[in-house]
Amino acid sequence: MNNRGLWVAVIVTAGLFVAFAGGALAWLGGAPAPLAILAGAAGFAGFVGLALAVMTFLARAQD
Repeated sequence: MNNRGLWVAVIVTAGLFVAFAGGALAWLGGAPAPLAILAGAAGFAGFVGLALAVMTFLARAQD
């Protein structure tokens, strides 16, 4: 059974929470709003990129 699409959806959803937390913490820490948004976007990209790379590695190692 191929459930990679479900895992991608879970990873992206978790990435949204990471982005929100990163942006909110940066903003509460005194960063201006545009920089806090960029911090959240960087957190999202980093988390999702790493998680998808790990998922791909594990899927290929299993085959």
